Amino acid sequence: MTHFQIQRNPAPSPLNFRGRGSRWRDLFESMKAGEWFSLPEDDKTKTGAAAHTYLKGRYSLYKIEDGTYCFVKIR
Repeated sequence: MTHFQIQRNPAPSPLNFRGRGSRWRDLFESMKAGEWFSLPEDDKTKTGAAAHTYLKGRYSLYKIEDGTYCFVKIR
């Protein structure tokens, strides 16, 4: 027969493999309006898709003169 001991201290936190959301959501939530970052052309598509999912038009993504892209959170 197995016995279980009841614990009174706080339960351990679960492993967060992909439970709450994504790294994109965490990044976008941590940004304030007017903050920006640059990204290479290879990441433009997935960044735009994630921004469309989590920001719903509250961002701007455009090409800058050195061939990379600039992502700006608007609101």
